[in-house]
Amino acid sequence: MPVHESKLGDAFAVLHIPRLGLDYERVVLEGTQEKQLSQGPGHYTDTAMPGEQGNVSFAGHRVGKGSPFLELDLLVPGDPIVVETADSWFVYRMLGNVATGDIAADPSGIPGRQIVRPEDVEVISPTPNGAEDAAPTGAYLTLTTCHPRYSAEQRLIIHASLDGAAISKADMPNGPAALSER
Repeated sequence: MPVHESKLGDAFAVLHIPRLGLDYERVVLEGTQEKQLSQGPGHYTDTAMPGEQGNVSFAGHRVGKGSPFLELDLLVPGDPIVVETADSWFVYRMLGNVATGDIAADPSGIPGRQIVRPEDVEVISPTPNGAEDAAPTGAYLTLTTCHPRYSAEQRLIIHASLDGAAISKADMPNGPAALSER
């Protein structure tokens, strides 16, 4: 398991999802208990850190509590999901076939979007949908929220993979070009 410097409830990162608006940015807190999720998205404490091999995973409310993940279902393969930390930017791209828009046709075998039962926790395994104790096969980002809207019966899951290396905020203080993609 990764070693975290953040304490439960600390501001962890800022999440930018241009498809949901060029001004979409949400502070991510460390932890996924209701105390954190009532303030915005939360980082699953036992998942990777941004930029690391493994699966950095965030949970967020779909409805209520600011609804940070209300429109996650609008994302399409190739969409950037940018994670900003204190000193770096990390650009992830939603998995799937960018040319056809097929969310299930990623060469990795990992779907870009899926609907699962709440107990299907392998979506946040080091390799999404893989064994919880297996070594990661890449650097991934997973977003989880309730589905359908106004229900906690299922979970809507978005999977993305890291697109390149970390970008230093010293070199690019206003962020990567991906922030303005829609």
